[in-house]
Amino acid sequence: MADTQSVVSDVKLFLERLKKEMPEIFGTTEKSTDTNGNAPAPSTANKVLFNGDLCEARTYITPDQEEGVAFDGTVFHIYLKSKESDPSALVTQYLRDKATEILPQKTAKWATEIGVEYNKVFLKDQRTLWASCSSQKNINYSYRIIKMPLVVQDYLVIHELCHLRFMNHGQEYWELVGKFSPDYKLHRRWLNEHKDAVFEDIHITLPPEEMPNESPHN
Repeated sequence: MADTQSVVSDVKLFLERLKKEMPEIFGTTEKSTDTNGNAPAPSTANKVLFNGDLCEARTYITPDQEEGVAFDGTVFHIYLKSKESDPSALVTQYLRDKATEILPQKTAKWATEIGVEYNKVFLKDQRTLWASCSSQKNINYSYRIIKMPLVVQDYLVIHELCHLRFMNHGQEYWELVGKFSPDYKLHRRWLNEHKDAVFEDIHITLPPEEMPNESPHN
């Protein structure tokens, strides 16, 4: 049975995809361009996919505060020096930092569980591979993995570590993967269905000047 987080993630991403493909049903046709006449933003604009959840993003102009991102478990609060600042870049860096912190920890944990040894962990911005295992026993991850549900992240870590036993995708390999990730087929389906959302770049826009967000610290 699929875990609750993956099911909720499936539903939210499915609805976002419908909004993009059928804007007339969701009443989004009036916002086909912004005030400058630019092309429409991605369906996930002003939302951040993190740990499988689509989280709201709010921006604040706080000239006297250092620029940065704070996540309260539900909302990404983005603090900017001015309206010329790039909120998308700040959130992207936040996700990279989280991936750098969390994925090596997961790798160490699962390597102990599986009973394998690896060399180093590298974080990249891969757009064609989620992860890979080299002949030097290095594990490479796309930082974008951090956008996925936790169980899918774990599956990808397990997938690569099992290659330290079997450098192929034979029956013995999948039996080993299944031992530590019994629902791996469901996780592979999630990856196939939502790869576009995971690979999509962060797109955060500032609110209209007449309707500024109020900082939660005010």
